[in-house]
Amino acid sequence: MALALPTAQQKCDEARIKAWAKYVSCVDGVVAKDAKGVYSDWAVESAAFAKCRHTYFKNWTTLEKSASLLGSSCNLTDNRTNPPDPRYTDNGDQTVTDNLSGLVWEKKDNAGGIHDKDNWYTWSAGSPYKESGTAFTTFLTGAGTGLNVAGFAGANGWRLPTLAELQTIVLDFACTGAFGGAKCSCPSSPCVDPALDAANTQSDNYYWSATSDVRSPGIAWFVGFSNGVVGRYFETDDSYVRAVRGGW
Repeated sequence: MALALPTAQQKCDEARIKAWAKYVSCVDGVVAKDAKGVYSDWAVESAAFAKCRHTYFKNWTTLEKSASLLGSSCNLTDNRTNPPDPRYTDNGDQTVTDNLSGLVWEKKDNAGGIHDKDNWYTWSAGSPYKESGTAFTTFLTGAGTGLNVAGFAGANGWRLPTLAELQTIVLDFACTGAFGGAKCSCPSSPCVDPALDAANTQSDNYYWSATSDVRSPGIAWFVGFSNGVVGRYFETDDSYVRAVRGGW
């Protein structure tokens, strides 16, 4: 019995998974070089991360123009007669889905509650530097209001994004020189896609990722949305967070 031909959605899923694997491999390669001590300063390293992102983001243009993917979440409408499909979908429940990665992101607000853009959290409470800070004990699992206790947007799998994941909501920009230079700079600040509500995204500090630094206990990776910079800082310090769920 012959197998049925793959549907447009199955081909879309395959293409997205392959694109994601290449992107994560690129980010892991930069992190591995960092662990080896290859990078002399953060600007060169951030430029390397930016190149990984730029290459990954270009996949969306390819996918949403592919005739063989028409009708899938990669290409919802025929772009010969309709505007290009948006990469992000607002779900109407204070979450946004990235149709390239499959990740579902929390939208921040300024209402004073658990989603407030001004809330700061620690990554760790201190030695032995596990996930014991308020980002985990208050934001994600705090009694009554923690995202996974309250079942935010009907889900209980909310977490901090990995370093690779957190970089995918940075605005796209090409990077051919040192970070911050004329050929390597974010087009606006906050350096976040408008679908993620730039008005409620902080540009004066960084956002924690879930990725700790393999070389330094007590240090975790962050992304700064003032310009898309990537770096590391002390886990016991306060900073901003944005939750994510889903993905591959």
